[in-house]
Amino acid sequence: MNKSKVISSLIYKFAERFSVKAIGLVISIILARLLSPEYFGQIAIINVFVGLSQTFVEGGLNTALVQSKEADDRDFSTVFYICMAVSALMVAILFFASPFIADYYRNPGITLPLRFYSVSLFFGAFNSIQMAIIQRELKFKQQFVCSLISTVLSGSLGIALAFMGAGIWALVGYYFAYAVVSSFAMLIAVRWVPKSRFSLDSAKRLYGYGLRIFASSLMTSLYNDIRPLVIGRKFSDADLGYYDRGHQFSSLIALNIDNAVTSVMFPVFSQMQDEKERLIRTARNSLGINAFLVFPVMLGMAAVAEPMVRLLLKDAWLPSVIFIQILCIGEAQIPLTTTNLVVLKALGRSDIFMKQELLRRSLMLIVLALTVFCFDSPVAIAVGFTFSAWLDAFVTSLPIKRLLGYGFLGELRDVWKLMLASAVMAAVVYAMNLIALPLALKLLLQILAGAAVYLGVCTALRADSIVFILNILKKRRGGSNE
Repeated sequence: MNKSKVISSLIYKFAERFSVKAIGLVISIILARLLSPEYFGQIAIINVFVGLSQTFVEGGLNTALVQSKEADDRDFSTVFYICMAVSALMVAILFFASPFIADYYRNPGITLPLRFYSVSLFFGAFNSIQMAIIQRELKFKQQFVCSLISTVLSGSLGIALAFMGAGIWALVGYYFAYAVVSSFAMLIAVRWVPKSRFSLDSAKRLYGYGLRIFASSLMTSLYNDIRPLVIGRKFSDADLGYYDRGHQFSSLIALNIDNAVTSVMFPVFSQMQDEKERLIRTARNSLGINAFLVFPVMLGMAAVAEPMVRLLLKDAWLPSVIFIQILCIGEAQIPLTTTNLVVLKALGRSDIFMKQELLRRSLMLIVLALTVFCFDSPVAIAVGFTFSAWLDAFVTSLPIKRLLGYGFLGELRDVWKLMLASAVMAAVVYAMNLIALPLALKLLLQILAGAAVYLGVCTALRADSIVFILNILKKRRGGSNE
């Protein structure tokens, strides 16, 4: 797999993530100005159950398809049949469980929306196969076009429904339409349909790897989803709406930068699983690029959270500022954690992956329990998440240290200059909140000043990531295909 194709894939993946998410952010802001925080709390509960069901639908098999060097059409068709069967089961379960879920959360209004939205699992099942093909073949240009079309069309529907006073159905329509349109767009772009019969041999072989990934994904989903479930049960829909809005802002940039890098690097790492030194070198470069982008954005967003919310949303959303600030600090660790996880999956060590996941989630649940029972505050839950997230960065590095000799301290040595530059930048930007200026002008000046300070400090510290990125650009300009 030549470097030019990898870099091209990264560019398209970044273009897809940021253009789509920029449009998605605009749609989300419009919806937040048209709908009350309570509706966002309700859709957060619905998304938890549908998202958890999607984890069962995929069952780790889509990851197994990407990781396997020998996957053929028989394997893809087998996974398709399994995913569709499981999605039918999950839709049936959610249909009958919806009234009980609504009753538990003292929110009868979510019964019908949850039943309707659960049907999107069929489209998600098909999409998981299409995404595996795109990842294996690095066809991120097609994903870019499909995601763009899906976001614009589904967002237009959601906004139209909100203007019509549809309430929670505006959000349900937005998410459901995205699943449907995305599935059909991917079908046209990828042009894959099942051609083979179900193969028991393929199922056994893929499940050997996929079941452990599924167990790990399930534990991750349960942990990620348990916080909104706890907040939704113990506090008001509005509190959950504020927390969810804070989480959406904090994860918007970090997760999408991270997704862009890891979606491309997982198949690349998988091709290097038998070349230890080359894998370590590539993983360090990937971590450097990821951290170079994520650290300043996360700390910068925390610094501008208040003027950003005042400008983009109504003052009714100001309680979400504290959640944005806390959760941004937690999400900043994503480059370290994900690099460790992707390398471990690429090595095919799903056995270690599952054991590690059990340890990670056990520690995180202990922290969550302490914050819930000792402090009884959604803000404390957010603080607990941030502590757990950085603890997670350390825990995920342990098997990588044992397998490759590249651990947490080595990662910190690779990124400490970026962390310091981001902290200096955030301090400067936060101090600018004291300047009395129109919100739009202040935010623009903060962004420009932050970028200048960050790049200046990185250059002064001679951060490796800047040198690496500049070398890539020079090689591309020179037409290198190394």
